[in-house]
Amino acid sequence: MNCGAKMAERLEVQTPRLRLVAIDAELARLQVDDRPAFFSAIGAQSEAAWPPVHNDEPKLVEKLKLLETDPEQVGWRGWVFLMGWTPGGPDRAVGTGGFFGPPDETGEIEIGYSMSPSFREQGLATEAVGGLLDWAFQDSRVLSVRAVTEAHLYASRRVLEKSGFTETETISNGEESVRYDLARDDRAA
Repeated sequence: MNCGAKMAERLEVQTPRLRLVAIDAELARLQVDDRPAFFSAIGAQSEAAWPPVHNDEPKLVEKLKLLETDPEQVGWRGWVFLMGWTPGGPDRAVGTGGFFGPPDETGEIEIGYSMSPSFREQGLATEAVGGLLDWAFQDSRVLSVRAVTEAHLYASRRVLEKSGFTETETISNGEESVRYDLARDDRAA
């Protein structure tokens, strides 16, 4: 099977400027073991500073084990955010994000995201979060989404606010964090 055929089989979400690709077990393995093959498999140019912050090697290995054990987790774990760069050329991997698992017994999921430094402050994180929310709310089990970010990360907080989230709690656990929530009904309104 050629790379193009594999790409067509992958779970993807298209936004105006981005292509979001869900990390499956194969992509997770390539991201850990063969970074050039990972970029080739997603149709992107190789990025020297990959992955973005908060996606260290142990987290990538953990995600690989989860996806190998339970392929139904695809879409509920990680996504890579790709942006077209040159007409007809490979995309650029501009960030990552996703959920910390499928909906729990109350219908809640948690979202997270990280952008490569040179692609911040362009509205791309807000666009990616919107695409992920659109995908997640297609699942009737999802009733609400939470996000937790460090209080001093004002750009991250602004992404959540622009995406419809409401600040609901300040958490002090060594470093101050802020929780945001978005209910299905509020997203539809």
